[in-house]
Amino acid sequence: MPSRTLLALLLAALLGLAAPPAAMAQDQAPQQQPAAPQSVQRIAAVVNDDIVSTQELRDRLALTLLFSNLPADPETQQRVAPQVLRRVIDEQLQLQEARRRNIRVPRQEVDGALANAAAANNMSVNQLFAFLTEQGIDPQALRRQIEAQLTWFRVVREIFAENVVVTDQQVELALAANQQGGQAELLLSEIVLPIYDPARANEVLAEAEELRAAIRQGGDFAAIAQQVSASPSGAEGGDLGWVRVDSVQTALRPLLSGLGAGQMSDPIATPAGVQFFLVRDRRITTGAVAPDVRELAQLLFPLAPNATEAETAEVLARARAAAEQIETCGDIERLARQLALPNSGNIGWLRAADLPVDMAQTIATLPVGTLSRPVRGVNGIHLLMSCKDGVSSEDEARRALLRRTLEEEQIQKLAARYLRDLRQEAFIDVRIGN
Repeated sequence: MPSRTLLALLLAALLGLAAPPAAMAQDQAPQQQPAAPQSVQRIAAVVNDDIVSTQELRDRLALTLLFSNLPADPETQQRVAPQVLRRVIDEQLQLQEARRRNIRVPRQEVDGALANAAAANNMSVNQLFAFLTEQGIDPQALRRQIEAQLTWFRVVREIFAENVVVTDQQVELALAANQQGGQAELLLSEIVLPIYDPARANEVLAEAEELRAAIRQGGDFAAIAQQVSASPSGAEGGDLGWVRVDSVQTALRPLLSGLGAGQMSDPIATPAGVQFFLVRDRRITTGAVAPDVRELAQLLFPLAPNATEAETAEVLARARAAAEQIETCGDIERLARQLALPNSGNIGWLRAADLPVDMAQTIATLPVGTLSRPVRGVNGIHLLMSCKDGVSSEDEARRALLRRTLEEEQIQKLAARYLRDLRQEAFIDVRIGN
């Protein structure tokens, strides 16, 4: 199924996450906050040579309930705890594989993701950490979760992103199918629960039913997907984007075809695990390209999130000096090479939804061929230019987006299979309740 998840995460590394509002700049660099009071540590699970403590599990369960709008009563905790534990076990496997491959996420990138999460809740990082502490949650639980997600996608990018090949024939076939108007499309979200032992698949199905019941009682589907889903889409709240019904796996079509907007499917066991879906909307496709699709070029001048005023002024001056030399996207590509700026030059065709909010707003009213003002992101200061748009270059935009979608599908399938292999080869001993 098409998914923007991996693309969005790779773009987060490429473009940088949107910076918090200027009023929060002084609090932008995260400071260590006192951890929540620790109880006696016990082992919840052993994952190869690492352990998951009961305190780690309690913190993650509390995070899940807090962000998912679920009540923290014993019944709900019992419903959600198995999925939270599975997610934490998967993160341990992912981090172990990253260590084996000597892959690390810079602290700056984790800090930027935390700043983005805090800004989304109208807080600074310090305020968010203080709030979690007040709720009895160790703020480092959130940091560890974000670091694990970013690390895994670095692993996936290193292993698969450069090796995925989409042929022109595949693009042409997808283009022909996409141009057939009058086809039903679903705006889908998913939650995937892994099955570690095939003999216990019925138990996981029952747990999925429990989780679905919790969502029906007021839980936030997207927030729960972020916390427990084993699919790469979990990082985006399970979002799969618009999916043509006739492109869905044959076994899933009867499950989804009769659902209306706002309805959830029954859980079903698939090679990915136990899945269930939320249909957020339905439409009949026209095959047209959205007008907010653009081919972008950028110069990114690196700057740490906690940079001083003097450092910021120096980098801003460099960006403004470069801007005086730019009239076309070709100038941006030339300067990217000349100045040896990382993640700069032509960055391809993108949807507005793929961009951080600040950047999407910047280019929304930016005419083609006009350079943006300097935009401060977590990774530095950006100069952006829209080279073409989906209105003036509709056919080129359609082909580029279809190629990217096909690449994402391949990467997602390979990443899911890779994680399943890691599970099957691992020693996992769940001790909670023992």
